[in-house]
Amino acid sequence: MGTWFSYKGIRIRPYHRSIYWRYIWLSWFPFIIFSGVYGYWKVVPIIRHLQQLNTINYSKLILPSTVLITLLFVPLILLLFLRRSSFSKGGFFFRVYQRQMLARMLESNGLYEKKTRKTESRTIETIHFPKVYYKNTKEYLFLTVPTDGMKWHDRFIKVAKTFEEMYLADFIDEQRVMGATTYTFMTDVRSKRIMIQDCSASNGKIKLMEGVYWDYAEVPHMLITGGTGGGKTYLLLTLIQALVKVGTVDICDPKEADLKDLQDLPLFRGHVFYGTNRITRCLKDAVKEMNCRYVYMKLLPTYKTGENFAYYNIPPYFIIIDEWAAFFGLLSYKEQEEILRYVKELVLKARQAGVFLILATQRPDADNFGGGVRDNILCRISVGKLQEQGYRMTFSDEHKGKAFINKPIKGRGYVDDGSAVPREFYAPLVPKGYDFLTELAKIPSMKMLDTKEVAPTLKEIDEAQKDFGVGEERVTKSSRDS
Repeated sequence: MGTWFSYKGIRIRPYHRSIYWRYIWLSWFPFIIFSGVYGYWKVVPIIRHLQQLNTINYSKLILPSTVLITLLFVPLILLLFLRRSSFSKGGFFFRVYQRQMLARMLESNGLYEKKTRKTESRTIETIHFPKVYYKNTKEYLFLTVPTDGMKWHDRFIKVAKTFEEMYLADFIDEQRVMGATTYTFMTDVRSKRIMIQDCSASNGKIKLMEGVYWDYAEVPHMLITGGTGGGKTYLLLTLIQALVKVGTVDICDPKEADLKDLQDLPLFRGHVFYGTNRITRCLKDAVKEMNCRYVYMKLLPTYKTGENFAYYNIPPYFIIIDEWAAFFGLLSYKEQEEILRYVKELVLKARQAGVFLILATQRPDADNFGGGVRDNILCRISVGKLQEQGYRMTFSDEHKGKAFINKPIKGRGYVDDGSAVPREFYAPLVPKGYDFLTELAKIPSMKMLDTKEVAPTLKEIDEAQKDFGVGEERVTKSSRDS
């Protein structure tokens, strides 16, 4: 029963169409009255006295006129300044204006009914809005609309995108009860941005923003998309700095650009790869590491059915590949086939072993992913500006109804952290002059698992993976022996 009587917010009425300016005038009205009283008692007598003397002496009017103008217009200027401050902070006038926008949207789209009432002298026509409610908190905007099968039902169940574009807000949730739907939007996302030093990994999660985590143990693998200058490289370096403190990080830089510089640090010797052969070897070794981990965990005296790498305190292992599409597009067909075998095996089977892929690219075209690889990468982030098609390729066609809005802020984009609902995202803020190489040089070593003495047979690998509930899909024997 609580659902029926919960507070939905302020119901939008026809008078809300001009409520913003009404509040402005009402706020100014007391000063108009006070100025009028002052003018009547102070200015008018002086003017009458000058008229009686039949003389022109404007000097006597300077002071009272100045006071009158000050009383009248200084409050208006302060009021407009207060209005501007209110808009920047999401205050009273901002919320009033949002309600006015909502009322005008209903009117302009014909979402109202007309009713007429006849009197002896005339016919009065009024409009009535459907039961639409507005509620705004510091962080969230709740808009409740009727979905009761009546006249505008079909339009209201598709209105979330319109609300996103109207309020530049981020649609994050939809709650339906019989007869009504409440859409939830996040309106203060930028305040949840964290500094780079706050981006840390612990307990199988890495903090990306306040309230946003990549739970890599449950939401394996990550796809990062974004054009040049959008902040993709800074985000990758930020992730590397956080992940290298909890596990092993291998870095593949096909373009031999920013990430290649990490090879000069003792921490990353033997962990930076470029060139087709070396990147292929990296992925092949990652598959081998995954297989060894499954057998290693199965042989532990603490082995327990259903547990993953974290239960055995095994450090995670991350393989980061930058500019994936550019790299994949330059490979021969045979090379693509081999690379995809390794990537597919990691994506489909590596989660419980604690081996994870992070693929970064400008556009995740389907041509550069095969065998359902892209669909099985569950954490997805975009940074910088993308075209609508780029967003759809990143977050799938299921989100055609979402409004992806570009803003000129480096590191800003969208994230799906496994909830299947993309929302606005701000990458950890990197201060001007921050030196990644200097900061990474302070980290003494990576956490690694030594599996060199584990040399399992194919039969042992298959048995171990079955015991861990890894999917039945297998690559060919030739790919495992390669």
